[in-house]
Amino acid sequence: LSADDDDDDTTKNSKTAIDSEDSKSAKKRRRRQAFLILLRALANKDDTDKEMEKDTTSTKTGGIVNIVALEKSAIRDAKAAVLKGNDMESRMPAGLETPNYTVVSKNTKKGYEIRKYEPFAVCSVQMNKPRQNPTETDAQVSNPQLKGASAFGALAGYLFGKNQESTAMKMTTPVLSQGEGQDKTMSFVLPSDYWNESGLDKAPTPLEGSGVALQRLEGEERAAIMFGGFASKKETTSRKTYLLKSLEKDPNWMLATSDEEVTLAQYNDPFTPPWKRRNEVSIKVVPRK
Repeated sequence: LSADDDDDDTTKNSKTAIDSEDSKSAKKRRRRQAFLILLRALANKDDTDKEMEKDTTSTKTGGIVNIVALEKSAIRDAKAAVLKGNDMESRMPAGLETPNYTVVSKNTKKGYEIRKYEPFAVCSVQMNKPRQNPTETDAQVSNPQLKGASAFGALAGYLFGKNQESTAMKMTTPVLSQGEGQDKTMSFVLPSDYWNESGLDKAPTPLEGSGVALQRLEGEERAAIMFGGFASKKETTSRKTYLLKSLEKDPNWMLATSDEEVTLAQYNDPFTPPWKRRNEVSIKVVPRK
């Protein structure tokens, strides 16, 4: 249900390396997921009616929403190079803690902003490293076949009480991922009770063999760009490339180091419609001398 998921793209002779990595099966899986989300949205009349009020070209008959209008809305969202900050703020999940930051500056032309983050803490796991006994340490996930489901289950297990103290904590946002290959990690933000300098001393201890590690991240400046839709490998790579190229020409900010890694942040649960999703790519920066 997005322009990037058109199966015809997979048959083009000019296919790029990114396209080959973002496999045909993965694209079909995202299409099925989007279709399921669409059906759920159609079942919720109040929710879909509000969405369609934003699209004056849509038609409604007896509360039945025009599916084509919903699809067009999702495609417009996927094609947008930059989404407005006010729109993105409305996509934040209600009631969930998230790292605190202030916006230092905005590049409205290129669509990214520089943020000053306050310290916060995370629990992390290596996504491609085998773990000893996941059935005892992981939480069950609704779609175990999805990429990253195992790492998500390990972190959810820790957060929801599968730790040495059996302490359940509240869910937070966003889910962070960073790195490539065997070094790729997924992280959950810990509740703010554990963000201060000694906070991790009182944090629950991960179970042995869970692969979960705790870390406090110091405050720093980061360049961030926001986008909607599903954060597919192809889409995320495109946004990363755009952000890095934009920073090369930024007169005031530059990468903190030449080998800085870009972080992907995903704020919403898997069943949030594409036109309501908030994603970000960000990287550590410092002022130019």
